[in-house]
Amino acid sequence: MKRALTAAVAVALAVTGCSAAGERAAGPVEITIWHGQEDESAKSIEKLVARFNQTHRDVRVRTESGGATADGMLPKITAALASDAYPDIAYLYGSWAANVARSPKVADLSEHVKDPAVGWTDFWANEREAVTVQGKVIGFPAVVDNMVVLYNRKLLAKAGVTPPEPGWTWADFRATAKKTTDASAGVFGTTWAISGGEEAVWGLWPMIWQAGGDILSPDHKKAVFNSSAGQRSLDLLRAMTIDDKSVYLDSSPAEKGQKLFESGRLGLFMSGPWVLPDLQEAGIDYGVAQLPGTDGNHETVSGPDNWVVFEHDERRVKAAATFLSWLTAAEQQLVWMTDTGSLPIRESITKLPGYQDYLKKYPGIDVVSANLANAKRIRPPTTKYPRVSSFVADAIAQTLLGKSDAKTALDQAVAKTDAALAVPGS
Repeated sequence: MKRALTAAVAVALAVTGCSAAGERAAGPVEITIWHGQEDESAKSIEKLVARFNQTHRDVRVRTESGGATADGMLPKITAALASDAYPDIAYLYGSWAANVARSPKVADLSEHVKDPAVGWTDFWANEREAVTVQGKVIGFPAVVDNMVVLYNRKLLAKAGVTPPEPGWTWADFRATAKKTTDASAGVFGTTWAISGGEEAVWGLWPMIWQAGGDILSPDHKKAVFNSSAGQRSLDLLRAMTIDDKSVYLDSSPAEKGQKLFESGRLGLFMSGPWVLPDLQEAGIDYGVAQLPGTDGNHETVSGPDNWVVFEHDERRVKAAATFLSWLTAAEQQLVWMTDTGSLPIRESITKLPGYQDYLKKYPGIDVVSANLANAKRIRPPTTKYPRVSSFVADAIAQTLLGKSDAKTALDQAVAKTDAALAVPGS
């Protein structure tokens, strides 16, 4: 999915001056980080690394691109691990954690994060869950987000629709999308991706969770997304698409949703905080609301990303943990957030004096930030998740294109998922 999300940054930390057993090493420990970030995000991380190097004498951090942005970091890291040319730290999507953790070269920071100075419990619970695989802490939280609904104030006013209120429902969402649709003007109520990627399923999960369903069984051995909750959720999207004709089906791998919203052709757009700087630049008059709810439940979906640490030797792992503890501290994170529009990865950040200035800089970010309280679950931490996602994405496309009903499409996706989950391997 677009974790679309901000561009990713690759950072590597290489150690020099190895000491003999029992001797103190000469000079600082050097580590490399592959941050995978671009544009303002890249400038911000480089600035923070320079600040760390100026204030810490025992550790020196070197940043590198790693030859990839965040989207392409997994294959780069996989190849680097095979050739022993891997960094000390890399920015990796949280959904990759289960796959990455299979490598014996991934460090275990479980003991490091117990240090009170780290403030581990200050991170949001879903972030800690995303960076922990089978009890092994593989790094530090890097970025957290969540899904909200962006709405075009002018289109809603033109259609005579009241902006979303805190207690709005999916029935309200459907009604608003239908009223703001104007086919003759090329305006749609909302959009849904059918290109087969994570973007297609990203919005379905919270609908299922809110209705009391889930993606997989607790032991991750069976798929359960074809429950009544799953069927009702997909049926709603089908009705909006086929009956109301209020949904623009986005079949482009490049995902046109944001561009359509920026050009004033979408009334409602389900997305995340990463689009706010672009919307400001585009000059669109937008508002932000939490997702519609079911029986008062407004649970959303979140995709935390991680700074994963790789093991070269004990000194470098310790140095990496020292740097990440500093980088993810509230003061440094507020700098990063103000530069990039990212959300607070620690609850304590919201108590800092400069937090209000951050909120003013990004209109609507206050709603997205507060919505972190509704981000209660993460996608299943299993190596099979990418296949699960692709099966469900296909089921969504078949249903919204009118080639299948929701039950049949989801049942078929469950059968494929169960077969994949039954194959040995974590």
